[in-house]
Amino acid sequence: MKHYRLVLIIGAVEVLIGTITVLFNLITLTLGTNNKSPNVLAFVVVSGIASLLIGLGILNLKKLAYQLLLYFSSVVILSKFLVFAGVISLNGALETTIPAPLKTVSSIVYHSLVIFYLKKSGVKQIFHT
Repeated sequence: MKHYRLVLIIGAVEVLIGTITVLFNLITLTLGTNNKSPNVLAFVVVSGIASLLIGLGILNLKKLAYQLLLYFSSVVILSKFLVFAGVISLNGALETTIPAPLKTVSSIVYHSLVIFYLKKSGVKQIFHT
């Protein structure tokens, strides 16, 4: 029972991230202030929708959402370290109004904590098919 609260918080955070990402980009697109190219905009909106859906799945304790969140958190952490190391670079259109170093560090910390918590004994058992 003690694991449910934090799992629900993680689900809510994912829903919030996805919702804000999608709404912000659609609003700025409607206002004509979104300068993202169509392919970058599609990537950002699809990523936001994925985060929203994974968050809803986490809130509903779905095993697939659990697995996808572990996978995508790992991909995010790896990509952030590769950016830090200078192995890859992001298209400038993916940048946001949040300073890149703050966004990168907070993303690494958040996703690391998500993986650490979701892999704790007893957490996986609360997710069902």
